[in-house]
Formats: sequence, structure tokens, C-alpha cells
Amino acid sequence: MVKGNIDNKKAKNNRIQLARRFTQLVFVGLLIAGFYMNLRMVIIVLLPATLFFGNFFCGWVCPYGTLQELMSIIGKKIFKKQYKMPRSIQQFMQYSRYVLFAILIIGVVDFILTPLNGYGTLMGLFSGNAEIAISVLALGIMIAYLLISMVFERPFCNYLCTESAKYGILSMTRIFSIKRNESTCISCKRCDKACPMNIEVSVHDQVRNGQCINCMKCIDACPVEGTLSYSRVKLPIGKNKKETIK
Repeated sequence: MVKGNIDNKKAKNNRIQLARRFTQLVFVGLLIAGFYMNLRMVIIVLLPATLFFGNFFCGWVCPYGTLQELMSIIGKKIFKKQYKMPRSIQQFMQYSRYVLFAILIIGVVDFILTPLNGYGTLMGLFSGNAEIAISVLALGIMIAYLLISMVFERPFCNYLCTESAKYGILSMTRIFSIKRNESTCISCKRCDKACPMNIEVSVHDQVRNGQCINCMKCIDACPVEGTLSYSRVKLPIGKNKKETIK
């Protein structure tokens, strides 16, 4: 019976990941075919949806995020190991993309931020005005992010993407999120290891972190059925800070 439950859980999680991979590849295909830019106004609908359901854009839609994931898969095959930012540094570095987003809004040092924007460079390549939209420096930096992704998951998404910063900020009000059942959790920390955004899922009741991209990899990695789930959660109003991931 237990084995049957485990098999059912694996099958369900596999379907979710297959659906996510399929969605990602569809949007990469649309980008290559030249249709993605025409769909950007439709994709903007995801911004208000993020207020309630969290950030699906980065984990399911963004072509550059998908390319980083693909490079990560290749890297695991070649190098067998990937690295994460130490917690002592991560607690500060996770805010770097929000600082860049604020600088972008203010409108200063754009000439520095533009070549650093790997997502923007990729969009420029397929915008029809590639020679205007990108530079050799920007293209080199974009490729560098992808190469780093072979040993460090989603480096650009984690620390430099101003596009994901928008979704991250909006997702803080989400009423659907990753929820952890403390009574069945065995503290194996497989969810922490699986998270490409370096979130410490294993020690909190729910994920309320702007870094979360709803990739569901933590749920997929959890060996105990029902311990992690994507479901409705309460807003952390008046809650103890330890209960919610900050």
C-alpha cells in the first residue's frame, strides 16, 4: 500500500514536471519562430495573477530561464555536481536583483545594466533588430551566464534579473504557495537541494519568498507523500516569523 502511494506520488509529480517542461519548450519555440515578442502583452497578464498564485513566469514561461535549466541539466551530466551560494552570503545576495530593479526604475547607469541583462539580450536577438538591440559585450555576458549555469543553477535568475524581480515583489501577497506539513517532514532537506533558487524550504511552514519560481522541484524531490504541496496558504499576518520563509 505504501509502495502504491509512493508510485502514485511519483507519477503525479512527473506529470507536473513534464507539463512544465513542455510549456517551457513551447515558449522557446515561439521565441525562435518569432512569435514570442507578439505574445508579451498576453504574458503581462501573469503579473496580476502573480499576486494570488506566485511567480509562474520565471519557472514555466521565460525562455532564458529555460535555457539556463537546460545548461544545468547538461552540466550535471558532465560535472556530476552543482554548487549553491552559502547561506551566510545568500541571505544578502538574494536582494541584489531588487537593488538592480530599483536602479532601473530610477533610470541611472542604464549603460551598465543593459549589457548585464541576459534576458533582455536574448529578447533583442529575436526582436528583428538584433544589430541594434545587443552588443558583443552583452552577447558575451549572456553566454557566460549560460556556461555558469552548468555548475550553478540559474545564476542570472537568482541575482541579476530585473524582470524576475517584478514578479518576485508581486508574489509576496500570494495566497497559493508551497506548503510544508511539519508533522510528516523527515528533515531530509532534499527540497532545499532541489530548489534552483536556493530557498530553504525544509524549515518553514510555507514558501513566501520572492525568489520562488513555482517550478515545483521541491515537491518532486520530497520522499514523503503530502509533506509538500502547492495549495492555499494564509497570509502571514500576525504570525511568528519562523513560520514563513522570508
